[in-house]
Amino acid sequence: MRTTPILLILGLLVVAAEAQAEVSPPRMLADRPAAHCQAPRWSPDGLNIAYDVYDPKKDTRETWIVSFTADGRKSGDKQVNAGSGRASGLLGGRKPPVVELEWAPDMKLLSKPYVFSSVGARKNFDLFADGDWLTTNMGNDGQPSWSHDGRFIAYASQRKQSGDIYVLDLGGDMEKPIQATFFATATEFRPKWSPTKNYLLFTRSEEGSRGQDIALVIDVKRPMDTTQDVTNWSGDEIRPSWSPDGRRVAFYSNKGRKSSESKIFDLWVVDIDGQNARQLAKEVVVDDQGGPAWTPDGQFVLYVKQDFKRDNPVRWVKLDGSAGGILQTGTQLNSDLSLFSRGDDIFLAFKALGQKGSTEKTWERLFM
Repeated sequence: MRTTPILLILGLLVVAAEAQAEVSPPRMLADRPAAHCQAPRWSPDGLNIAYDVYDPKKDTRETWIVSFTADGRKSGDKQVNAGSGRASGLLGGRKPPVVELEWAPDMKLLSKPYVFSSVGARKNFDLFADGDWLTTNMGNDGQPSWSHDGRFIAYASQRKQSGDIYVLDLGGDMEKPIQATFFATATEFRPKWSPTKNYLLFTRSEEGSRGQDIALVIDVKRPMDTTQDVTNWSGDEIRPSWSPDGRRVAFYSNKGRKSSESKIFDLWVVDIDGQNARQLAKEVVVDDQGGPAWTPDGQFVLYVKQDFKRDNPVRWVKLDGSAGGILQTGTQLNSDLSLFSRGDDIFLAFKALGQKGSTEKTWERLFM
């Protein structure tokens, strides 16, 4: 793997309705032969990035962490392992996959400050953290999300026929997870905690033609009394992303599109009570893992435009829709944006199919 510890620094300058932004030259963070590097996730302190490596020929899924010093120099690169010898034996000697790593909100909370999903002795996916299994269910558990105060871990579970959201109360009875969703004819997944309160966002897929919607649990200890819709639209609303102040959600939707355009999505934003919905951009790329990326002041949203003539550029738009523009990243076919800020600087990690103009468009690489 080739790595270069130089950060992409963005200084957003709104000077016109179609403006450029100051961008330092991006450098490659991860590149694997015959494998995809995907889904970068910054740690809360900005000194680490976790990312996935998928090898389609070997059908292996790994998670790696690249670490940096405070001044941006690379200090290490390591693979994350569950360390389950028994699971390896059940899998024919192959290492158990490690997927969906989620950073702890406090990097000092655990000796290894993250939780992830991996295959245990039951040969299904469970949650693993700090050397031990957090769940041991018959069905698959995954997509962990850690609350901002470190008390709760929400996750999607298939312990029943349809998926539901469950919550581990790290300050309570760990043997009795809280069931947070109770929709009999729907599957709930992708839980995401608010950055300011213990409000839990999730996506609901309804049986029949209703599609996917976004909903919110105000109090996970009283979910049946405090669950409300954020969207209840025809079509699909997916990949919700909290604003930094926890008041709004940005997401992708095919609202208003014809059935022949069901795979074309637009960028929307809405208040968490479902009010003031507005479209910010048309025809966007739907990320494999995350969703739209907010700047720390909550005034701009970053996304990828579906524009093959321009190789799917990274774009930004002001929240009120009054301005927008392209980030000249020098890369092609971008996706999976992950943003971190320090002071006035904004650092962006993302995946792309190489530098702009390259004819090698098979394997996804990470850039920063």
